[in-house]
Amino acid sequence: MRRSASSPPVSPYQQAVGSDIQVAPASSRRLLRDSSFSRARKFPVSNLSTLILVAGHSVYTGLDYHDAQGSSSWYLLDYQKEVKGQTESFMAHIRLGVEQAAADPKSVLLFSGGKTRASAGPRAEAEGYWLVAEANDWFGFPEVRRRAFTEEKARDSFENLLFGLCRYYELTGHHPTHVTVVGYEFKKARFQDMHRAAVRYPATSFSYVGTPALTPSAVDGEAAAAAAFRTDPYGCSGALAAKRAERDPFAEGGYGPDRCPAMAGLLNWCGPDPFPGRLPWALRR
Repeated sequence: MRRSASSPPVSPYQQAVGSDIQVAPASSRRLLRDSSFSRARKFPVSNLSTLILVAGHSVYTGLDYHDAQGSSSWYLLDYQKEVKGQTESFMAHIRLGVEQAAADPKSVLLFSGGKTRASAGPRAEAEGYWLVAEANDWFGFPEVRRRAFTEEKARDSFENLLFGLCRYYELTGHHPTHVTVVGYEFKKARFQDMHRAAVRYPATSFSYVGTPALTPSAVDGEAAAAAAFRTDPYGCSGALAAKRAERDPFAEGGYGPDRCPAMAGLLNWCGPDPFPGRLPWALRR
């Protein structure tokens, strides 16, 4: 059959099965692809119910993940290079996260942290933490490996929690019944009182497990960071927004609302007032 000049182009599929086949417009095909993706989407650990979130603090730059305690294996800021036990504290967080996950067989262990340092190359903090755990045979708890994942977009502590909740949904298809954050003890109030409140996660379903501060100056610095989040809870303006941009040297961006539909409004919210919309974990109360 010949095609007139005004006829639409014939696709290879039409040529193969017959030109009477009607092809939907491109816009419709896009919608069909999107809906098909949603129906076909799989959640690898849908049977799990809680979240253990390890907040990253540095990018692993070494090649030997068995040598993670060496200072040359991590990207350290100048002030961190002078702190005794700095790299050991990263190891402590990784190990503590694994231990917490081992104690809760229904948990997802999530290492959180993006590609935050230009000089370190496009390596995510979270990926380095996972690989260090792998090199150390999961610190005697190999069964945790199948429940351990990464979140590689977060650029600050608020995004550790926000994106951690979104990533958890991508892995399970639902939202956690309990969240435990692992980090430095001096950041407990920031996570527990500020970030948790900003996402309106129930206080009774939230825990924080911390390791001691390495220097008094770390505690002093936390006061300034907490003050900034107190006035800008979602980190969308001023110094917090500038720091977030600085920690995104590879233009990775954050999480879009399409990745976690029930969190779409929260992912786009900048405050400073608390997010007023519906949230899946708030509905459980």
